Amino acid sequence: MEQRGQAGKGKKKGKNFIPYDYEAAYNKQLGELHEWVIRNMFTHRKKVVYALKEIKAGDQIEIEIYPQFRKMDEVPKEGQRIVRDNSRAQKNLNDKNARKYLERKINQNFGDKDIWMTLTYDDDHLPQDGDIDAAEKDMVNYIKRVNYQRGKRGMANAKYIYVTEYSPRAEIRWHHHIVMDGALDMDTLEKCWRKGRRNEVRRLQKDENGLSGLANYIVKQKDRLKSEKRWHCSQGLKEPDVRVVHSKQPEKGKGSYKPIGKYVDRMVRNQDMVREILAGWYPESSFTDAAIYYNDFNYMFYIHARMRRKKDNEKEKSS
Repeated sequence: MEQRGQAGKGKKKGKNFIPYDYEAAYNKQLGELHEWVIRNMFTHRKKVVYALKEIKAGDQIEIEIYPQFRKMDEVPKEGQRIVRDNSRAQKNLNDKNARKYLERKINQNFGDKDIWMTLTYDDDHLPQDGDIDAAEKDMVNYIKRVNYQRGKRGMANAKYIYVTEYSPRAEIRWHHHIVMDGALDMDTLEKCWRKGRRNEVRRLQKDENGLSGLANYIVKQKDRLKSEKRWHCSQGLKEPDVRVVHSKQPEKGKGSYKPIGKYVDRMVRNQDMVREILAGWYPESSFTDAAIYYNDFNYMFYIHARMRRKKDNEKEKSS
């Protein structure tokens, strides 16, 4: 049977595996390393348990395969930081993890029927430099007006995520990016914003990575103002579905279960095997991309892959 556990944790002989930043710990891409270099890695490494984390968000499936340890001094120095999944302490997340978390949250809760808006200011309504509280109040009032219009039409309150952007050093004017469910028409949504006219309102459109490109765009790295949250969202949004296992069948529903580490060896020796192995595990999904990373500290590997559920791809082709 597949072994389950919390993200980053597992149990063996009564001891817990420690959570750590495995993405930072394995930061060198395997790429086109010579075969003898890879063989040398296998001879120097210690035996270790590998975990496979599945993150399902909407149509997108991410696969993260990484080694687990019981002591932090066994972890490469770059990864010796405790990271827990889906942290709500947004101000304390670094940009990489903020983008990753928001990307999954958007993919889980929004789709092609929903709306992306960029709301701007004219000169008469610009918040003062650095006045994040005034900018955020503008968005609170905007959401109230939207929900008022929805209520008049018998609709529930809006489902949304928004990000406020401003940088005096880059001469970026105040503006807000917002993703919202598409129940209310776009004209009404734009009229609810009373601070400027040069807005952009359009329907969302997924690509092979779902809405990940949009998420990365609206949470791009920037200097944050004091006390500024990375984003705001409505209540009741769904979290991505995260599951951790330590063994897999060669094909879904077929064959005996094998430790994840057995598959890692095959993927590293022949990187074309990543696609082939994932196809056996997730026949309902199509492969998007994958990369393998390593660290000279312990010659272990981290594999990150993306897939997309086939059902939407098939609908698009037949339409």
